[in-house]
Amino acid sequence: MIPFKIIKINAIDSSNNEIKRLYHNKLETNGLVVWAKNQTDGRGQGGKKWLSQANKNLTFSIFLSFSSLSFSSHFSLNLITSLSVKEVLLCHGINELSIKWPNDILSANKKISGILIENLYKGEKLIGSIIGIGINVNQVDFPKDLGAISMKIISKSTYSLKKILNSFLKIFSKNLFLYRNFNLLKKDFNKSLFKKNQFIKYEINGETKKGRIMGLIDQERFQILNLNGIKETPKVTDVKIIY
Repeated sequence: MIPFKIIKINAIDSSNNEIKRLYHNKLETNGLVVWAKNQTDGRGQGGKKWLSQANKNLTFSIFLSFSSLSFSSHFSLNLITSLSVKEVLLCHGINELSIKWPNDILSANKKISGILIENLYKGEKLIGSIIGIGINVNQVDFPKDLGAISMKIISKSTYSLKKILNSFLKIFSKNLFLYRNFNLLKKDFNKSLFKKNQFIKYEINGETKKGRIMGLIDQERFQILNLNGIKETPKVTDVKIIY
């Protein structure tokens, strides 16, 4: 079990940035959770900003030392985190959930959560990972162009942010142990993959294509059936789903 330690901060630029600062100050960071009630410069994938009303949503980051993990690829951490967010949402009555690669959790095709994982290296050696997570919990007003939704909009209920966080950490800790078996992890992730077996637009290295995403086939590649009936196996790091 990971010994999680929660630090709650009222306002900060980014919980990921704060963990980096603590790490570089040589503080013991394995299992450290920085929970920011208000992020002034929250970040999402690809340098995009993560917009969140103060004290309404859950924004936090976790540091895990790679030596404390039992799987060989940090790619597994991305999948485990996504499945853990999905599970905590299901536990609180949120349905119609799917995982849009690489970092979004959707409910009824609207974004309810985002994940940003940053890896820290010493030379070429992976030292640890910072897992940044944002979950839309009690916010009810979003810019229309975001395509976002929250737990409160769906359920009409108000949630305790602390309870959601503690629930996530419990589920996440369980899944870090459960998914040491990559075949099980792949199977469960593929069940949850957004638009699986449907024809969609996707982007590979800047080129937009259409095809049917079949799912992960290993720790490095997706399988996609293109419009010509040819199966492609691009690297997961090269694929972006467009919706």
